Order: sequence, then C-alpha cells, then structure tokens
Amino acid sequence: MINDKTIDHYLDLRGFLCPTNFVKCCLSLENISPSESLIVDLDIGEPEITVIEGLKDKGYKVKTLEKHSYWITLLISGESI
Repeated sequence: MINDKTIDHYLDLRGFLCPTNFVKCCLSLENISPSESLIVDLDIGEPEITVIEGLKDKGYKVKTLEKHSYWITLLISGESI
C-alpha cells in the first residue's frame, strides 16, 4: 500500500486509450518540480507498455509499485536524465 505522505501528484488513467495516457503523463511531468514524483494508475497491456517505454525513452525513472489483475500503479520520477 502506498503512503499518502509520499504522493506528490496522482493520476488515475484507468480506462483511457493510448496515446492519451502517455500524453497526460508527459503534461503532468512538465508541471512538477524535479524533486517531486508522480503516481499513475493505468490499465495493464498497451497503456502500461506505452507509458513505461515512452517515459523511459524521455529519460524518466519509472518504477512499478503495485500490479493488480487489470491495472498497475507506477511511480515516475519528476527528474529526467
């Protein structure tokens, strides 16, 4: 379980189609400071792959916090390389 005190920003993107979820993540990351993080819930499958690969390609650190039957929770560092 995630401690609410560690959450700087949160997006629930479950149910959104690609590439909307990737674009929303990028827009959110543009608006946070490098020391902050973004927690994202999104569907397993294409959305998961698109967001993780796309953000890693842009230099962000992406960590899986929880994986459920139909959705995943990611921690994305606000600092790009």
